[in-house]
Amino acid sequence: METTLDRISESERVTVTSVDITGRIKHRLTVMGIVRGSRITLEMVAPLGDPLKVRVRGHPLSIRREEASRIRVRRD
Repeated sequence: METTLDRISESERVTVTSVDITGRIKHRLTVMGIVRGSRITLEMVAPLGDPLKVRVRGHPLSIRREEASRIRVRRD
């Protein structure tokens, strides 16, 4: 089942299918390891809902909810 990163539950593990962002932000996400085929685990959502704390390739990252809404993922 495909969805976006901002719609998954805490501790859920997913695989990136596409990143629908352009420009500097896409480059930054690519450098952080968020590319097609990467496995991501949502570790925590901040109390006010933004940002999301995720783990990508063993590294913790914080991502804005707006960016997460443009990262398409497949539930494993």
